[in-house]
Amino acid sequence: MIRLIGVLTLGGVPVDIKSSMDAERELILGPLIEAAKALSNVMGSGEVRKLGFQDNTLIVTESKKGYTIVALVGKAEDYMDSLLRVISDAIDESDIAHANGVVNDSHMIIIGEIISTYVRDHIEASFPETLSFVWEPIVKALKEDNNLSKALDAVETLLDRAEQMQKWTKFKSNKNGSMDDALECALRGEFDRACAIAIDIDNPVAGVFSIKMGALTHSMTRSISPSLAELIDRAAELDEDYPFTDLARVLVGYISGAKIPADYSRAFREAMTRFKFESDTEHLMLGFLFLDARVVDFPDFAKGLVKLYREKSEIVCTFIEAMDERGKLFEKLYSITSYDGFRDELGVYKSNITSILGSINWVIDPDLLWELNKEGKGIEIGIIASLKLQNYIVILTALAESPVLTIGERREILEEVLMLYKDYFRELMRSDIPLFAYTLDSVFQSMSVAQAEYYFLATGEIRNQHMNQSIDFVSDIFEVIDAEWPKSRVRFSLFVVANALCPVLSRLEKMPDVGIRLVYLAIRLLDINTVDASQITRPETYATYFGNTISALTSIASRILEGEERNKVLKRCVEMSLDIQEWFVSKGVICRDDIITASFHSTLVLDILDDLELERIINKIIALNRIAVQDANKYDYEVAMMASPLIEVLICGWNKLNKKKYLELARKTFDTAHAAWIKYGFHEKAENFNKKYGEVWR
Repeated sequence: MIRLIGVLTLGGVPVDIKSSMDAERELILGPLIEAAKALSNVMGSGEVRKLGFQDNTLIVTESKKGYTIVALVGKAEDYMDSLLRVISDAIDESDIAHANGVVNDSHMIIIGEIISTYVRDHIEASFPETLSFVWEPIVKALKEDNNLSKALDAVETLLDRAEQMQKWTKFKSNKNGSMDDALECALRGEFDRACAIAIDIDNPVAGVFSIKMGALTHSMTRSISPSLAELIDRAAELDEDYPFTDLARVLVGYISGAKIPADYSRAFREAMTRFKFESDTEHLMLGFLFLDARVVDFPDFAKGLVKLYREKSEIVCTFIEAMDERGKLFEKLYSITSYDGFRDELGVYKSNITSILGSINWVIDPDLLWELNKEGKGIEIGIIASLKLQNYIVILTALAESPVLTIGERREILEEVLMLYKDYFRELMRSDIPLFAYTLDSVFQSMSVAQAEYYFLATGEIRNQHMNQSIDFVSDIFEVIDAEWPKSRVRFSLFVVANALCPVLSRLEKMPDVGIRLVYLAIRLLDINTVDASQITRPETYATYFGNTISALTSIASRILEGEERNKVLKRCVEMSLDIQEWFVSKGVICRDDIITASFHSTLVLDILDDLELERIINKIIALNRIAVQDANKYDYEVAMMASPLIEVLICGWNKLNKKKYLELARKTFDTAHAAWIKYGFHEKAENFNKKYGEVWR
């Protein structure tokens, strides 16, 4: 993230400084300026220098007008190089005088406006207000359409479905045993069986354990779950003075919707302080209370759990390790600019993928699974393989999203991801192996990105076939939701999927029903108040929700709304999407795919903007694309991936504003992209690209 960014005039005099380090700002500003002055003395205009500065990197560049642009960043240094170049060019193109060591109000106003154009401290718009403004006309139009309203009715029917208790009652009726028996089931991943055995045992340990087991069944596919009412009743019977009663009760409240995530996180943290890492039945049962993705936020405690369960339950150990690794992968996902960022992780998984896929082949074969289940190994093997495959898919997708791979290499990686889902993970989902909702959610998110990415590399009939596969993929998600409803914790990040796929699906002649259903269900399950509250406590989560939601709704609005209402909604959506991408850039998070989508959606409103609005939007899009590409010569394949919407925006700017610089940049972008498609063997893409844009210069 950008910890500090500013512009200095001659002699190192600050013109404007923005900082996210309020308490440290004054202490660090002096040494930073001295370092920047030292670097600027040996630099020419346009040159970029870097210097290690405490735990961060100081980046310095010089504009042609003599101003020094400095940034102190914690990650994504290469992307921040590009941002500083953008600011430098904006300074040189502005009316500001050449640097002479003097700073007056005019200097501060011009520089302040330039920095605030490209660097955002916060997202000013309200999520609830924006959602209402955008969604209300969309849902009104959907309800008025006889065909599209059927998709809404199908979702409402699903939401109205009540819990079916007969299956649990029958399952539980012949399950008896001791606490040791219940623990043994849990250790090998049979959480429904463990719950059925423990829930009627009159013991505080068994009580909280059975509630956790019941909660786990609500967060897994293919598990038979007790009703929430039964879990609530069991929680009410717990001893008030038992140290883990509070966590068990809050857990039930959380999965039933009576408690918010913050309540559960608080109880989770407090319970950790009472837990002892002892290898007896009681503590091994209590340890399952912490089998939750949250545990990796407490590294020492998570390591203690892994040590406790090693040689006892590989499911517990693999779950914690997989969640930890996934979190670390996502931390670097949008800031990696070299292959080294994923080299170690990819090497480990490449060496193990054959055995992972072999394990999946065992459990998706009904006869082999029957034999494995006789030994109590089937579920364990399936769950462990799913967790490992989940992270391998994350790594491959992250590589495909990064600038590390050429488009030819990217296509190979994406084809591997699509194969892994179609031939292995989909079959695993359809088997009798229970899978964590976390795992499905992770794979669905990765797959939606891979599906969208591959669309832009495919042509002709292959693209048509791929579009059908993307529709089938969304149908797979609904198939799981329908089969598991109304399990309380089987919920997926539907807006992540919609953000990736709706812009692609909207390019079809008719928006598919699955796209409408996906967005409508996502809206109906959205906890608006929780998202809004995260603006202060978890700003990156807030921005992610906001961005994904607006992107998906923009795609729907573009196909559903008409006239002035369409214009108003799309204009608001585009403004918000660009603001959010600027905020992410300020945090060192650069998502090429989202920038492509924001650029594409901008083309929908260019004709309705006045000249000032149009120029502002075009300059934002140019800046975001420059930052994402970094170096057009080095990453010519990135230019190829991003070129189409950018060229359309630039041509519109040239036509409406009569600014030659836009036409020149459009031509330069076209030449680089066209050459790259040919260079990397995408001859049909190059031909199509030339047909679409080549006429402009003839």
